[in-house]
Amino acid sequence: MDELHTNAFVLRARSFAESDRIVVLLTEELGKISAIAKGARRSKRRFAGGALEPFQEIVARVSRKPHAQLAFLHECRVVAPNAAIAQRIEAFAWASYLTELTELMTPQGDPASDIYDLYRRVVLRLASEAPEPLAHHFVLALLDHAGWAPDFGRCGICAEEVNEYTRPILDHRGSGVVCAKHEAESQGLDSGDPGFRPSRRVIEPPLMDYVRACATDVAAAPDAGTRDLATRLLDRLVDLHLSKPPRSRAFLATLSETPPNPEPDPGPEPQPD
Repeated sequence: MDELHTNAFVLRARSFAESDRIVVLLTEELGKISAIAKGARRSKRRFAGGALEPFQEIVARVSRKPHAQLAFLHECRVVAPNAAIAQRIEAFAWASYLTELTELMTPQGDPASDIYDLYRRVVLRLASEAPEPLAHHFVLALLDHAGWAPDFGRCGICAEEVNEYTRPILDHRGSGVVCAKHEAESQGLDSGDPGFRPSRRVIEPPLMDYVRACATDVAAAPDAGTRDLATRLLDRLVDLHLSKPPRSRAFLATLSETPPNPEPDPGPEPQPD
């Protein structure tokens, strides 16, 4: 049985039997692995300080038998708590979403030091920076790592370079974008007909420029409209490759629906003497 000490993040944990926990770890050395933590619900020494909670970096001692589905997580300790995430609801919601996506889109046992390093940096920065540019860059990196990187530069059908005149729309196959004219042609319509309306939103230049920038680095925070459109665009891209939407996305959606804080009550009107 091989034993290893590795830095890791807990992507998901659930109770098992009377005192154990099953955890999914993103590790620096082994990529994503599933492990059983014997006695984790009772031990205050081997898993101290909430070591199996999400978003905090741990050092874990794990061992694996050849061909076994579950590794053994013997003990772990927190090395970077990242507690500030819990103090910002937007940061917590985005961190939850990115953590779930990492579990869903990262193959089991595939070493992914690049994704590990990016996850560590993004989780750390979420506590103090605008979350959307960080999240958008991370989602595109996950798509790229999974072999699903979208091409925002050329049409997925004719390979023509896309611009505002080709009216690019999201390719339903998940490859990136296609010229809107191809949808019109498939319906026997003239793409120049003013009455033609693509079935998917045309990606206008500000949004296109932003997602292209996010594909290579954390972009500067855009205006609110572009930010929200980018989130919806990437949600649709992710959904083209997953069997069902991530559960944590619903929590994110509630934040955008939260009404602004009301003005403070000034109290009763002063009465004349």
